[in-house]
Amino acid sequence: MEQFDRTKRYLQRVKDIYSGIFSSSGHDKESYDDDVISFFIHCYHIRDWIIHLNKVGVSAKQVDFFINSHTALKICADLANGSKHCKLTRSLRTKKQPHIVGKTHETTTWLTGNGGGEHMKSKYSILSGENIYDALELAEESVLLWEQFIEEMKNKI
Repeated sequence: MEQFDRTKRYLQRVKDIYSGIFSSSGHDKESYDDDVISFFIHCYHIRDWIIHLNKVGVSAKQVDFFINSHTALKICADLANGSKHCKLTRSLRTKKQPHIVGKTHETTTWLTGNGGGEHMKSKYSILSGENIYDALELAEESVLLWEQFIEEMKNKI
């Protein structure tokens, strides 16, 4: 599925940001911020692709039940909707709108030398309710959950 493949590419971008590999979208904090949020938007919208491609008769209610059964996907959904829309029109899946509360950007010239530019590793923390989650851990768990759901759907064909 095209949307799932796109989401996995964004997951790789987030992994690269965490490990300090230069991003294709630029080597600045704002581009990294955009890639992290874009991951969650694309990841949540796998939901729409599953519903609209619907080759196994799965209903929107079933997909939403799956999302609501997993903390990582609920946070993903609310982050996506909260960052994509100026005003939310659907109710939250979590108790309070999740958002990025922490960003750390560690810059060094260790790998590149003094004349070769900077090397930047970044890390993001997401607040959902009273809990703080690591963005990469949420991203990896969300992709794994969608992978399992898609595999279950394939087995129904």
